[in-house]
Amino acid sequence: MRLVCLMAGSSSRLLPLTTSQHKTCLMLEKRRILDYQLESFERAGIESKTFVLGHGATQVAQILFESLAGTHFTISYNPEFRSRNLDWSAWLALSQNSGPVIYYEGDLLIPPSLLKQVKNSPAEICIAVDSESKNPSIDTLVIAPDGKVKHLLFIEHGTAESQPGDGAIGEFICFVKLGEAARKFVVDALSVLTFKGEMQLYRIFEQAFSRFTTEYVDADGRPWIEVDNPSDLQRASPLAEEILAS
Repeated sequence: MRLVCLMAGSSSRLLPLTTSQHKTCLMLEKRRILDYQLESFERAGIESKTFVLGHGATQVAQILFESLAGTHFTISYNPEFRSRNLDWSAWLALSQNSGPVIYYEGDLLIPPSLLKQVKNSPAEICIAVDSESKNPSIDTLVIAPDGKVKHLLFIEHGTAESQPGDGAIGEFICFVKLGEAARKFVVDALSVLTFKGEMQLYRIFEQAFSRFTTEYVDADGRPWIEVDNPSDLQRASPLAEEILAS
């Protein structure tokens, strides 16, 4: 199964650390975020990978060529990462090849066991949820009344709050397994967008939930982190080795 990893953004909330480099090149104690991510992919049995690069692309590409020599991966350069939203990077990656795929947002560091569990799901769509999240600022909640995934409550750069009876089951961990039919549906929906303003990808995922078999996997206490700001970066350093071991 192919994994598509979006790594084009400029990570403005981590300035000045990201002035000239992508945040995946930042150090977590002894290793870079990207080093941990690549090891997680390997341990999860991901054999084919596509990386969408933009800000800091030269440095990231060099690391990829050194670390992934002899393996199957491709790089897609997105020169419009400042003028177009995340939907454009998603379209670039998801439209490249047919077949099932894992959509993966490049600021994530997740346990190989969780990635493997989502990858091996028999459902057409599988997402990951943290029902025990301690994240002080959850931007996306999974709404699943009666256990059926229906809605992603997304507040960009804000906090999504559950309401009584809404069926919220936990925080959305931003990677999704898509079978071929679901991948094609998402690509077709993305292809008609303007790629301006707020991203529409999560809305498209919601549409797909109602059309295809969808299940979720709970992190169930396993550590993970999305590195989005200085506080996340500080928390990630002592967690990185634990995440890889989970």
